[in-house]
Amino acid sequence: MAKPRIGFIGLGNMGGGMACRLAESGFDVAVYNRTRAKADPAAQLGASVADSPAQAASGADVVLLSLSDQDVVSGLLYGEDGVFTTFPAGGYLVDMSTVPPAFSRETAERAAERGYRALDACVYGAPFHARSGELRVMVGGEPEDFEALRDVFETLGKQATLMGGHGMGATMKLVLNMLMGVQMPALAEAVVFGERAGLDRDQILTAIAGTGYASPVMSFRCPMIAKRQFEPPAFRLKLMRKDMKLVLEQCLEWECRCRSPTPPARCSPRRSSRDWASSTWPRSSPSRSG
Repeated sequence: MAKPRIGFIGLGNMGGGMACRLAESGFDVAVYNRTRAKADPAAQLGASVADSPAQAASGADVVLLSLSDQDVVSGLLYGEDGVFTTFPAGGYLVDMSTVPPAFSRETAERAAERGYRALDACVYGAPFHARSGELRVMVGGEPEDFEALRDVFETLGKQATLMGGHGMGATMKLVLNMLMGVQMPALAEAVVFGERAGLDRDQILTAIAGTGYASPVMSFRCPMIAKRQFEPPAFRLKLMRKDMKLVLEQCLEWECRCRSPTPPARCSPRRSSRDWASSTWPRSSPSRSG
């Protein structure tokens, strides 16, 4: 079977790496991003650069979206020059954004009305995993559609799993982001606690990373914190706050009493909102010695 033609929309930290991975793996890829310069790496690998979502979707067999939230997804799907204005019937619509599960189900319903097959395929990993094809891909949708796109998913990730029906990929992403959102503030506060007690900051981080208390994501973050390597952001605080709010909203809907996401969701940084919105997650406070 010939590789499908792909329209890729959204070239942020994760989307840019995934688009490059597909282009260098032999897929015919058309990319779109509001900031056109972010398309340059994919273009250097052979991807064509579209002027609009509609142009990226025109003639594609599969459209992949990796965007910041459901409002952006809606605008680029249904708005003027959106995907739905040109995407051929029979195509596969794959939303890889972190969105509410109900939004994924609604997207699938609207896509079906237009003759499209929709899946929510959320990914877990860091930007370098996106670039190297080592993500974990968690998919919600019909089994036959998942199998039809298995080659695409396995190009992007070392593991691709069908989690269930529409919305289940998005649900699993919230489960994992909830864990990350709880662990990272705990890590940062533990470091500050140890510093205030007189322990050496680097020794704290080395000890944490080498113990059974550290998850793989903590072990990955500890060296970054030790180097104060906060730029470029691996995951933006505003996105983590958004995801934790989504978790709390789902808790209310499902009558699930989960308190641990509340502090990250309600974080109110003392620095300017612009500085913190662009900062990486988490930041531990500077030591007393500076």
